[in-house]
Amino acid sequence: MNRLFARSLSLFVISLLLGGSVCAQRTPTVLTWHNDIFRTGQNLRETVLTPATVNPASFGKLFSYPVDGMLYAQPLYVPHLAIPGKGIHNVVYLATQKDSVYAFDADNAKANPSPLWFANFTDPPRVTPVPCRDNQVDCNVYPIIGITGTPVISLSNHSIYLVARTKETDQQGHASYFSRLHALDIATGAEKSGSPVVICGRPSGETCAFDYGTKQSSFNPQHEMARPGLLLMPSRATGHDVVYIGFAGESGWLLAYDAQTLALLAAFPTGPNIPAKNRGRAGIWGSGGALAGDTEGNIYAATGDGIFDVNKGGSDYGDTLLKLNLVRQSFGAFEFQVSDYFTPSNYICLNAEDLDLSSSGPLVLPKQKGSHVDEILIAGKSNPGCNRKGSPIRVIDRNNLGHVNGQVQEVNGSPGGYFSSPAYWQDSKTKYVYYAGADPGAFDEDGDEEKALGDHLRLYRFKDGVFNPTSSVSESPNLFHNGGTPAISADRTERGIVWIIERRDPLSEKPGNRPAYLHAFDATDVSRELYSSETRPARDAAGPAVKFVVLTIVNGKVYVGTQTELDVYGLCPCPQ
Repeated sequence: MNRLFARSLSLFVISLLLGGSVCAQRTPTVLTWHNDIFRTGQNLRETVLTPATVNPASFGKLFSYPVDGMLYAQPLYVPHLAIPGKGIHNVVYLATQKDSVYAFDADNAKANPSPLWFANFTDPPRVTPVPCRDNQVDCNVYPIIGITGTPVISLSNHSIYLVARTKETDQQGHASYFSRLHALDIATGAEKSGSPVVICGRPSGETCAFDYGTKQSSFNPQHEMARPGLLLMPSRATGHDVVYIGFAGESGWLLAYDAQTLALLAAFPTGPNIPAKNRGRAGIWGSGGALAGDTEGNIYAATGDGIFDVNKGGSDYGDTLLKLNLVRQSFGAFEFQVSDYFTPSNYICLNAEDLDLSSSGPLVLPKQKGSHVDEILIAGKSNPGCNRKGSPIRVIDRNNLGHVNGQVQEVNGSPGGYFSSPAYWQDSKTKYVYYAGADPGAFDEDGDEEKALGDHLRLYRFKDGVFNPTSSVSESPNLFHNGGTPAISADRTERGIVWIIERRDPLSEKPGNRPAYLHAFDATDVSRELYSSETRPARDAAGPAVKFVVLTIVNGKVYVGTQTELDVYGLCPCPQ
């Protein structure tokens, strides 16, 4: 079983890194958030878009597809797919806050203006997405909450997996709240056998009870939200693929479902004893990031504010990077096992100041040279009261997370912290890490809040398992008020480009009305901007920006999700 699992997982990881299935299609795929289970953000098979071809004269907006709601989820992509009755298409998949899923032709809106298929899980007025005011805990996603976390696609199961939230009102006006896991056929949008399954459905104020270990803890579907992207990977415990789902809300949860049967395998609460004053902070957020995995089948999740007491025999993991495994118990059932964890030594201050470690997602690094070959990066929010020199970017050994403050290296990051995740790429000589900090407050040297300006996209060099030097070596000419999660396109180790979406409305503006700005930078020197959609706004302007979103670069095109439409960019001739 171990040898079979290792081979299965190796093939699975290779297919994601190369952007295709194990049977290697010529065109890459994008099946999960940030392109792979490590969350590197790389497409290493892009030969059309290069630093020589991406510029305002030869690159721009090609077309758009209207959608019914905000696109918080990253667009996913499957090439050369047979759609019954409609031929072979490269397909881009979109999920909206209206609880809708679209499958569009990825290349030609003029010839294919309508969806190849469309699915919706509501039935107004009685079945609707959850209004954020009903969420009670937080209006982090505004004004409605439907499908938020990025879905995940399994080519072997021919399925796209997603979590949809609904408010369902009976004839007497009594409301119940549901979270459901759906598995849809990627060619037709039809529900697969056994789909959907109710994760939890209860009237307002009532909860579901999930077993974990020998205990029980409650899950409130009115308050818990599947905010991070889903994770799909083979499991040593089950012998086949498992879908992992993270939730943020009252206490936070990690759930595991069998990818074939959709049976619930295990549940784990990250903060089962969260007090009322911390509700809305606990759980797995990641600012739109995703659960991460590694080649050994481990799961990594960063948590938000709340109690941290496991070092004193408790069961709460506030502001912690968790390393978990799905294991089979002696009587045949499954459970999550915490194999290791990392918690910053100033966790009391972080919790008191609402400085989540979970505001940024983890990035699992490829094998490194040096004394720590298996590493992971994590950052979070910041202010001078807890982190006077900026939010620490932490390098942590995955084989020894160190518990309280056991990192390999700590580098001073953005003064305002991060509401985004990093990206990673290496050329033939150098390894690079890219971060774009947020700005919920820039501070002067006396700790007084100054005008909110944001931070640059920064390029760091990484050598022998550490940042070297410890400060960024180049930065973008423009500032990113809310930060942003970069993505990489390259032809293996050559012709790298860093892409990123800029939102200029402050986070307090819900939902905001300024357009999403698309930027492209030279991946070896981000001070060199190759393209900005602001240069030719009449031609290239995108729809209104959504916070914390990630674009998709594949097969010579860039896909940008907005509040109202999917905007598709590529090499011209572009509409003038």
